[in-house]
Amino acid sequence: MITVVSVTKIFGEKRVLNNVSFSIPRGSITGLLGRNGAGKTTLMGILCGLIRADSGLVLVGEVKLFENMTKARSMIGYVPQKTSLYLEMTGRENLTYFGLILGLSGKKLMQAVTEAVKATSLEEVLDKRVSHYSGGMQKRLNLAIGLLGNPPILYLDEPTVGVDSESREIILETLVKRSKEHGTTILYVSHYLQEVEKMCDRLIVLDKGSVVASDTTINLLREVENLEQYLEENLQK
Repeated sequence: MITVVSVTKIFGEKRVLNNVSFSIPRGSITGLLGRNGAGKTTLMGILCGLIRADSGLVLVGEVKLFENMTKARSMIGYVPQKTSLYLEMTGRENLTYFGLILGLSGKKLMQAVTEAVKATSLEEVLDKRVSHYSGGMQKRLNLAIGLLGNPPILYLDEPTVGVDSESREIILETLVKRSKEHGTTILYVSHYLQEVEKMCDRLIVLDKGSVVASDTTINLLREVENLEQYLEENLQK
């Protein structure tokens, strides 16, 4: 579903990404791991079409990302680490606003909002101002916005940072269900190894702008008894 071939990005004199290549199968959940500064944020920006690579190729399905940006972006839902919400609006108003931006309207918009709210268990607070939401509820609303229109691809950047245990479980269960029932292809950035080990089919590890590991989670865990210790000892500081 997603194919990245020899992607390189240079900012000034710094090579942030160096010949990055990997593929993500349709309907899988892939974890993206790496220390701060490994290049994860830049890579996510490129995959979303927000940053242009200096060289290399990104395929979204059969679409070349930088040759047909509009079509590629229409297939992608993005959930940033920092919530992008209007705090003085209600949850429903936020969802309606972002749905309109996506081109949804009428019954399709109402249905999309209903499905996203149900998926993230926000029914009870839907008509409350977001400023009254807990941090976990805001993260769930952030996810609900990413789910609008049921995009076939979903990118998530640290969606469970700082959330309560209930919201964490809801977010993780929602993503697993989305993958299994809708065939959504998910790329999941996280620092929580227990999360990615539990829910991800595949893992990609970035270090200093290069892919140092890319395999199924089962294969990596079979090769490495303690993944956290392995990453701590082998990734450059």
